[in-house]
Order: sequence, then C-alpha cells, then structure tokens
Amino acid sequence: MWYGHGSTFSKEKASGPCFGDLPERALEVASTCATESEIVSTALPRSVIDETWKRDFAAFSITSFMPLDTERFKFDHILRPAADGLHAQIEVYVDQVAGMKVVGKRFPRAYLRDSPAEFRESSSFCGEDPWTEMFLALKLGQAPTRVRGVLPCFGIFTDAGDDVVFMMEYAPSGDVFELASCLGEPGPEREAKAAQVLCSLLESVKRIHGMGIAHCDISAENAILRFDNGELEVALLDFAMSVHDTDLHAVTGAKGKLMYRPPEAVADDAVYNAKAADLFACGVVGYALAIGNYPCQSTAGGCKAFEYVKKNGLSRFLQKRTIPVGTSKVPVADVLSPGFQAVLSALLNLDPVGRHDLSEMLLKV
Repeated sequence: MWYGHGSTFSKEKASGPCFGDLPERALEVASTCATESEIVSTALPRSVIDETWKRDFAAFSITSFMPLDTERFKFDHILRPAADGLHAQIEVYVDQVAGMKVVGKRFPRAYLRDSPAEFRESSSFCGEDPWTEMFLALKLGQAPTRVRGVLPCFGIFTDAGDDVVFMMEYAPSGDVFELASCLGEPGPEREAKAAQVLCSLLESVKRIHGMGIAHCDISAENAILRFDNGELEVALLDFAMSVHDTDLHAVTGAKGKLMYRPPEAVADDAVYNAKAADLFACGVVGYALAIGNYPCQSTAGGCKAFEYVKKNGLSRFLQKRTIPVGTSKVPVADVLSPGFQAVLSALLNLDPVGRHDLSEMLLKV
C-alpha cells in the first residue's frame, strides 16, 4: 500500500482553497477529455503549427543551445546522479536572476550526439528520445507562451564540458506519486482530493492532445504538483516518449511503464491510438490517487488482477478487490462514489474506442 500520513502537500495545501466540492467539476472535465479538442491556438491554424514545428524539429541540433550562464545559474547540489539506464544527471541550481531554485537535467554530449537524426541512428536510442523531450519542453514550457499543464522550462544550454543542461522549474510540492503515497485512508475525503488532481491532469492532457501531441508516458511520477495563488495545476514533464510529428491515431511501438500501458499498446509492434493510451494511463493515476495502489502491475499478461478485469470487467473487479480501511477490509466499490467509479471505468475501458466515448458515458451518471 502507498497511503500513509503527514505529507508536505497535506500539511501545507490540503486545507487551502484548492480542495473543495469537486466531484461535479471532475466529471465535467473528464467528460470532455477523450473527444477531439479544439483548443489549439488562436494565433495560427493547426496545419500551420504542424508544418512550422516539423521544420523547427528538423533544424533542432546542438547549435540550437546557448552557453550556460554560470553567473545566473549557480550550481547547488546533485539530486540524482546518472546511472545504468539513467543517462541524465539531475541537479539543483539557484537562478540568481529569478531568485529561486531550478532543476537542471544534464545530458552528456556523447549520449545526445549532435541532432535528433544522429541520436535516433545511434545505439543510444531505445524508445526514449531526449531531443523530443527538450524540443517539446521549449515549445510548450517557456514563458510567455507556456501551455498550462506543462512544467515551466527556463532554457537549454551547453556547459564548458560540452554537456547539455536542460533547466526546468523546481517543484517543492513534489509529484503525484508522492501525493498518492500520503493522502490517508481511502474514503470521501481522499476521493475529493484525488478528484481535483485527476481533474487537473485531464485538463493538461486535453491541452496537449488538442495541439497534436500525445505524451505516451503519463504516470504519477511524471505529473508535478504546482500551486499558483492557491490554485492547483498538475504539470506534465518528461516528454521523451512523446509523439508530435505523426498521426496520433496510429502510433507504433510500446511506450510507457507497464502498469500504465493499455493492453492494445503492450506489444513492441503494436499500432494504437496514442490519445486513448494517454487516457488509460490517466485512469491508472486516478485509481492510485483514490485508493493508494495500482489496479494491476501489468497489462502484458501474468497479472491476476488484470486477467480478472479482462474476464469480468472493471465494475466486478472493484466489487471484488478489498483494501484495508481502519481495522476492516472493504471492497473498493464500497469506498469510491458511483461518479468516481464511472470516471475510472471510462478511462480504464479495455476498448480504446470506448475511452473516446467518455463524455457520453459520463453524461449518464
């Protein structure tokens, strides 16, 4: 189980104005997220954005980055060193201009190569593409045109050792995984908080989908909690598996963590709707927020929980699975409200087409 007591979030934020009477708002937002969004840009038509971005990405290279201003960004400490399978080192800097901490993600030049094309042709490429991550961070995360729901980016630079350092916002409130670990026992109070976080996550996903981008690695770890004047914003980061230059309805290749991946996207040669896959991952996050653990460990086979869902459906699964509440074990269906269960059932629908009928399903709740 994840849930415990006394998180920074619950101490500093839960009593504030951002948590209130939330189920109706969560259902309202969720009901619009699976449909084709029309929120693209008021400045340029979608086709112009697509062509402009394609040209920009084609020209994206090591020469796109300015030298790191070490007078502005003062190194503070290493947060996570690079290791096997983790090519980037995570560092903390102090931005002397803004007067705040920022996070630097350091990529070795030998790993990145000089351009997206060179990287994809190298032995380093194994599904995650740091060039896509950096490109989308610049396009979506930089002021003054930052897209709400994307973690702020403060630029990408080369240092004296020729490494690339990608600067982003330092998030003292942590990520959704940390929040899900310490929201307390499942019940109405926890569900109300979970509903607002899920609501904000779905809003963020709707925005990037409307711009022709699918994240493809949505998880509790890749969703950061931000607060602006007391208002919650779930901001996405780590776009290394994202797609933005192809048909989102026919994406190929397995992407994302196994417990967040929908069944149609498990195989390495899978062809699937990336928007629908993102929605499934949002459903997993929603379940984790409300209950404190994952609905299943994998949709790839061998997981008894997922096999039960395949055979009997999610509603029966929620009735059968029990979780500790107080001194008793209680079915999940007795803990969650019918409305929240409806949201989960729509997002976690094993049929990707059904995930796109979310709005119609929720209007019946």
